[in-house]
Amino acid sequence: MSTGGGPPVPQKGMLKGVLLTLLATLCIVLMNACAKMSSAVHSPVEMIFYRGVVALCLLVPYMLTTHPLSIFKTRRIGAHLYRSAVGNIGVGLVFWAYALMPMANTTALLFAAPLFVTALSPLLLKEHVDAGRWIAVIVGFGGILLIARPSAGLLADPASLVGLGGALCMALVDMALRNLGSSENPLTTVFYFILGGVILSAPYTLIYGHLPEGRLLPWILGIGVFTAIQQLAKTAAFRYCEASFLAPYTYTSMVWAPLIGWLLWREIITLPVILGTGVVVASNLFILRRAGGNVCESFPQVPKSPY
Repeated sequence: MSTGGGPPVPQKGMLKGVLLTLLATLCIVLMNACAKMSSAVHSPVEMIFYRGVVALCLLVPYMLTTHPLSIFKTRRIGAHLYRSAVGNIGVGLVFWAYALMPMANTTALLFAAPLFVTALSPLLLKEHVDAGRWIAVIVGFGGILLIARPSAGLLADPASLVGLGGALCMALVDMALRNLGSSENPLTTVFYFILGGVILSAPYTLIYGHLPEGRLLPWILGIGVFTAIQQLAKTAAFRYCEASFLAPYTYTSMVWAPLIGWLLWREIITLPVILGTGVVVASNLFILRRAGGNVCESFPQVPKSPY
């Protein structure tokens, strides 16, 4: 099989990439559900800390047993610091948004991240964006308005703004990763991102935070466990297929998020959210198609996510 005139792609490699992406997407939704459940007691800063500690306890042994010690070396510490700071702010905003809104609404708002990337790339990356993609960005943000349904009381109840702030941070991280991905192993980038989150959140958590309670301990552990699994799955997926081929499969989160929201909190997805999500997803897929990209096996890419 070939795509876009590129080299033939083995079916087995494509299937592995797709299955790993589906697993990573499900784990991201489960991670956010655990954060939403934990938000009854723990702040987003505390959740970033506990998430990082648990995830590092799983990731570091894996890295030590599968790679030489050089996997922890980097000459791009400044880039890692920027990525870690912006990315963990984004994670905090995402956790906060899930605490404030239904699962489906927050998940849909986060699809604004690729729209922000396209809109900001001429300014921050000096990339050309053609008229078709600009139209898709405008239409996509129209879908965001359907989901957020802004009103005069938006500032008094800024839940949608928090979600969009998380999406903006995701976009900034995505653009930073384009630079880091050219020189760093994906696992190295993941390690410094999570370690940075632990370091940044430790002072507040150790002084003002709460120790996980018995009833919430499984949910706190779940944040870290699902973080580690999705990072490993995503990293492995990008070894088999290009990110542009796998990106559409990440929209399966809009199947899992409403389902988990209904099961745990009896949340009902509304028609404006369904319509807005459809518009945003269609805009993102159009932008992706216009940007192009070949599917290929053994194509290493850094996970495009602040998670």
